[in-house]
Amino acid sequence: MKFDRTLLSAGAHPFLFYALRFFCAAILAGSQIFGGYAPFALGFVAAAGSGMEGLCALLGLLTGALLLMPFTAAMKYIAIAILIFSVSMAFFDTKLYQKNVFLPMVTAACTAAVGFVYLSGPGLFSLSGAYYLLEILLAALCTCAYRVALRAEDFPLSRRQMLSFFVLLITMLIAVASIPLVGSLSLGRIFAVVLVLTAGRLGGAGAGCMAGLCAGLAMDAIGGVLYFSVSYSLAAVIAGLARRGRAMYTLLYVAGTLPALLWASGDAAVYAVLESAVAGILFLLIPENAFRRARVKKEALSPGAAAPRALEAQLRSAAAAFRALYDNLTHAAPPLNDENIATVFDRAADQVCRVCPLCGTCWDNDYVTTYNTLNDVTQFLTERGRLLSSDFPSHFTSRCVRLPDFIAAVNAEFTALLMRRQYTRQLDSTRQRAKEQYARISELLSESADRLRREEDAAPAAGAADCEICTAMRPKAGESVSGDTVSTFRREDGTVFLLLSDGMGCGEEARRESAMTVRLLEQFLRSGIEAPTALKTLNTALTLHTDEAGSFTTIDLMVFAPAGATAAFYKYGAAPSYIKHGGSVRRITGSVLPAGLSGGERIPDTTTVCLLPGDYVILASDGFADSADDAWLQAMLAQWEGGSVQSLTAALMDAAARRSGRADDASLIALRLPPLPAASAKEV
Repeated sequence: MKFDRTLLSAGAHPFLFYALRFFCAAILAGSQIFGGYAPFALGFVAAAGSGMEGLCALLGLLTGALLLMPFTAAMKYIAIAILIFSVSMAFFDTKLYQKNVFLPMVTAACTAAVGFVYLSGPGLFSLSGAYYLLEILLAALCTCAYRVALRAEDFPLSRRQMLSFFVLLITMLIAVASIPLVGSLSLGRIFAVVLVLTAGRLGGAGAGCMAGLCAGLAMDAIGGVLYFSVSYSLAAVIAGLARRGRAMYTLLYVAGTLPALLWASGDAAVYAVLESAVAGILFLLIPENAFRRARVKKEALSPGAAAPRALEAQLRSAAAAFRALYDNLTHAAPPLNDENIATVFDRAADQVCRVCPLCGTCWDNDYVTTYNTLNDVTQFLTERGRLLSSDFPSHFTSRCVRLPDFIAAVNAEFTALLMRRQYTRQLDSTRQRAKEQYARISELLSESADRLRREEDAAPAAGAADCEICTAMRPKAGESVSGDTVSTFRREDGTVFLLLSDGMGCGEEARRESAMTVRLLEQFLRSGIEAPTALKTLNTALTLHTDEAGSFTTIDLMVFAPAGATAAFYKYGAAPSYIKHGGSVRRITGSVLPAGLSGGERIPDTTTVCLLPGDYVILASDGFADSADDAWLQAMLAQWEGGSVQSLTAALMDAAARRSGRADDASLIALRLPPLPAASAKEV
């Protein structure tokens, strides 16, 4: 179980979460410097804050202080900790508590107030006064560092969070440093050297030197002699010169502790070298994969990589929000209520019959007769849209004294019912389209996030052989412009797109509709949106446009990935496409209605094929060849013996003009893959 995740994850391990805070505070109570000062435990209690976390830390300090300190000193730190926890509980729900400087200032104030009582006679201008001021400063600074460590939520940890964890671990090792293994060999100092070696291995000579200085100062503060800070930092600088592996790095670090023998007593220096050697062995036992993962996390936090990752996270969050909105609208949508036609007669009766003197006779005594009569005339009402006096039987007309008023009320209520039904259907249609738009936006954002990840992870793609593309258009006889629009382009990732749209009718209006469709779809595709998502999004938008303009367009799209030589065909009401391979021709068709006529959720007809060198691909509009009579086109393609794609396009356009006589707009896109070189073909 990982220390940092257990320290932070209350939901996954609640008992360990609180127990770890208890034990950390207890250990930090034993981290005493300069003969009995323990500011680190106070900083941890303050950083734990209010609630159960702070209470566990307070109890840990109380236990550690009673076990590891003299009674008088223990009472001092218990009193300070209780004051800090009480202030946290009193202010935890205020804006002041949320400020970063609040808890450090509270810690400093409580430490100063109680510590002043314990200050010895010489006052501030003495060694005890200096230690008193240093304790206040360290308690406040450790509160800041521990608060960052305890509030970290995102993994991998940032550089600031890793530094905070380093401070926490080093200060805890102060308590362990007094535990001897053999002679004066210290367990705490051994692990401190392991941390310094790790920091230098990951961050280089600079990070190792800073880590060595901090760890050394912590160890020196126990005995009050300046030795380990110089030894650790100097060794880290020397070890940082190695770029040839962990073994050489560790050996140089151990060797770097030898110069410290010059200014230290014999026993202390020898044990320091032995501790470095033992720490080096432990460091070499750490799996190399741990350092690789740490480096990957570090790279992920660099400015160049953090921005795409942050943008990817924002896109995915926005996509999830729109998807949640779509799901809520789907589940919360009320059922369509067309109202029973019986409500028409009920409301008319409330207006007319309620004040009639014969109301009791018709609706109480002869209710069954009245009900059957109204049920019989319902057919006339629904077929004609209104009732006439002749629709009622004679026994009803002879008895009803307000028949004209009743018929007028029924007709008015029926008209209102039809209008309500129409409005309800329009509202439901609008709701469905809004839902589809939310779904499409969610898909677009997800596609963008996926593209960011693919661009970050993918290796540079090798260049693909260029393909030949030729387009041709011919307007209908008597028209100056064609209602079709074609577009061909290559995206930055090498993907080739062939796009053809046929607007409804002919002339300028049809051209405007097809041009709008091609322009919008091309913008989606160029931005990196995948073809299915782009097509469904555009289809949803064109559905709204069709309701307003009353027009529609076909979409014929081919997406060719040169790297894999795969081609995907997408069709919304488009004419067949053709693939020529040698002397054979494959026909690709679709059955989905044109864009704007099919539902927004309807996926276009999709066909994926693998193209081979020398293949031809033909995309054509319905004015080029009738889908029910295109045998001539298939035969012509099969008999074509090769040549440039331009000559094939010209031959096909001439043949189509002779057959149809320019009865409709005709457009054509032809693509040819480069054939294999002659030598390669013979080898195959």
